[in-house]
Amino acid sequence: MVGLKLKGAKNNQFGREEVRYHHKSGDKILCPVRAARWIHRGARAFKTAADAPALSLQNGGITADEVATVIRRAAARLGFEPSRFSTHSVRIRGATALLNSGTDRLLIKLMGRWLSNAFEAYPVLSAKGSAGMSTRMC
Repeated sequence: MVGLKLKGAKNNQFGREEVRYHHKSGDKILCPVRAARWIHRGARAFKTAADAPALSLQNGGITADEVATVIRRAAARLGFEPSRFSTHSVRIRGATALLNSGTDRLLIKLMGRWLSNAFEAYPVLSAKGSAGMSTRMC
């Protein structure tokens, strides 16, 4: 299990420190525990100060704008219109995947730090999400 300490988000107006815990996924690529180990190794290799964000640059933490730039570059390389992508795209796609997999809405809301049920308006039903639906209608 790994705990992620979260600070400073627009939906955290009082600056409370929050922690979200994730367990091993069993996936060789998308496992939060494996990712945390790699991040920790990188922080040690770059001699990141113990009180600094693990994912940081010389002048501090990585900003949302810097992450958005990386996402847009990746979208462009894949042939997509980069202006259609941002950091919010990751949240929206994450919520979509979780909803389509049948994850409880309260869990999505709490883990994603959603203050409202707005996340339910974003998702688009995917082919995977509707698999088996026709057999349930009979």
